[in-house]
Formats: sequence, C-alpha cells, structure tokens
Amino acid sequence: MGFQAGRRDRHFRPRVPIGGGMRRMTNCARVPVVAVPARDEEERLPPLLAALGGQTWLDAGGARLRVVLVLNNCTDDSAGAAIRAAAAQPRLALDVVEVSLPPDAAHVGTARRMAMERVLEGCDPTSVALLTTDADAVPAPDWIEANLYAIAAGADLVGGLIVGDPAEEARLGPGFRRRAEAFLDYAALADRLAALIDPLPHDPWPRHRDHTGASLAVRGEVYAAVGGMPPLPFREDLAFASRVRLAGGRLRHDSLVRVEVSARLAGRAPGGMADCLKEWLRAEAENRPILVEAPDAIEARLVLRRALRDLDGAGVAERRRAAERFGLDPRGFSDATGAPLPGFALAELFAPDAPDAPATVPVEAASAALRAAIARLEGERHAA
Repeated sequence: MGFQAGRRDRHFRPRVPIGGGMRRMTNCARVPVVAVPARDEEERLPPLLAALGGQTWLDAGGARLRVVLVLNNCTDDSAGAAIRAAAAQPRLALDVVEVSLPPDAAHVGTARRMAMERVLEGCDPTSVALLTTDADAVPAPDWIEANLYAIAAGADLVGGLIVGDPAEEARLGPGFRRRAEAFLDYAALADRLAALIDPLPHDPWPRHRDHTGASLAVRGEVYAAVGGMPPLPFREDLAFASRVRLAGGRLRHDSLVRVEVSARLAGRAPGGMADCLKEWLRAEAENRPILVEAPDAIEARLVLRRALRDLDGAGVAERRRAAERFGLDPRGFSDATGAPLPGFALAELFAPDAPDAPATVPVEAASAALRAAIARLEGERHAA
C-alpha cells in the first residue's frame, strides 16, 4: 500500500561525485542477502522466514540465503521464535543479532542500518545485492529473483509493490476498504501523471509508487557510496531512496517485485502504516472525507522537476533564467566548489516527493481532475 511518508535530507552529499558513474552491472552474479530489523515480533517472524526459505532463487541449489536479523530491545521471545523457524528452513543461514539500544537510538532506522551494515562487513560490496524487508512482511516466492532481475537490468535501487494482507484488511470493514481503494486509485493517477510529465527511461510506466522498507533492494556499492541507511526514527527508507536519487542512482518501481504486509493497528514505527490505518478508521467513524493533495500542486511540482532535469548541460544564463522563472535561489544550483549540479540532483533538491503536502481536496474530485489532466496530456502526445 505504501502509505509511509519520507523526510528529505537536503544537505546530504554522497561520498562519490554526483553523477560520478555508479557502475551498472548487467549480470545476475550478485549474492542476495536479506536484512531485517525487528522488535517484539515473535508471532510475525516465522511466516517471514518461511517465505524467505521458500524463495524460487534457492531452487537452483548450492547457495543458502543469508538473513541478518537485528532484534532491537525485544522483550518477547523474538530470538527463540526466529531460531526455531529457521531450523525448519535448511536453505536459510540466519544471523541473529540482539541489541539493547539507548532510548534515542532504539528505533527501526538504527536497527535497519545495523542489519544492512552487518551484511557488508568483510565482503566486496560489488558482489552483493542487499535486500531489506520488515518483520511483518511476507515476500512473494519470486521476490529475490525479481529484485535480482531488476538490478541486472540496470536498477541501482528497487522498490517493491506493497500489498496488504487481505484477511486482515477485511477485518477492518468495508468502509476502510472503500477509503483504501479511493486513495490507491488517486495515488496511481498521480503517478501516471508523473510518468507523462517527467518520464524516466529507467522507471517506465506501468510501474507502482512504493519504495519503503518492506521491500528495498540495492547494489552493495551504491549503498556504501551514499553513506548507507540514515538512522532515523521513522521514514529512514524514503530518506535512503532520496539519497540514492540525489547521487544519480536509478530507482526502479518494478511491479513484479511484491510483498504482502500486515494490516495491524499496533505498529512499531511512528508515522508508519499502522498510524495511517488508524487515522483512516477514525475518519470513517466520523464520516470525514478523504482529503489529498491538490492536483494543481502535483502538476506544478512535476513540471518543475522536469524543467530542472532538463538543465543538464545548460549554461549559467539559462540556469539563472530557470531559477527566476520558478522563484528559486540560483546559488543552490551549484555545489560547494561552484560546479553546476546535474539535473537529477536539482530535481531531488528542489522538487522532491512531498508526502507531507497539505491535504485539501476530496479524493473523488482530485481523482477526476487527475484523469482530466492525463487525458489532456495523452491527447497532446497523440496529436504531436
């Protein structure tokens, strides 16, 4: 479902030059390793490990799948449950790390970073495909193969499609389902508009819009080059995706990569899916409309994003005119040395995703406006 929102890391600069040629390997020789953060998940970990132990990638034989599980300040038997579940999966190599973190660091961002850093300890990052998911997730049987295929096709970072557990969602009632369907329809339309205004060859339509911690796969060297997973208390996943894009990495939203997640109301991270679901249920009970970002604001952001991407190779005068046109500070168009930033970096800095944009328009009206905008743009494309 992909309801988590992302916090921007405006002042981050990668440890390699922006656009400095992250190597794009075109084979599937990488070894996949899965990193999982967890806290008090003794009930959810066995289904996750069973799904990982049944991956089609393992059917080729020989290699076992390494899973690094970082247990963060657990008070239940998560470790025992994971070890017992892994014992029933002979093709898994489970690495359990139990940590007791101070309160300011005892969160999913720290735990996910620790798990991913442990994967890369003592190995050549160019040989690794680093995957991460959540403890309450159940990846599709071909999750690893689909991620490896996307990376082999040129992706630096792969976001998987997130779907809710249908049985758990059904228990939330028909009102919740109506809201979910209306929101997802709106979100898909907004993404279709993005594909028309700001098309990306490495992330073509059809696609989805999720790049959350429930399903991310990244080249090991790309992970290292951008400084790793930010240890944020929430939205660490989206901040990481922003880092990769700022460095020129190719983010692919491949619909063949799928993960099912729980629709529980007691979540582990503030601002995560559980909080979103609870707010939807409150809104349904109070008969409040579903409000979303205004389509005009979405279109304006996408137009700006495309204009900034198109500044690659532009001279100083053209960049200054673009800054004046959009009301931007032209000094932000250069790095600390005065060198011009590439278009992809400008797009990420000045026109990033806006998950916290004001929600002011009823979803039905917004979806209708998006459909009209899409029809207009598709008509212009056909006329040309």
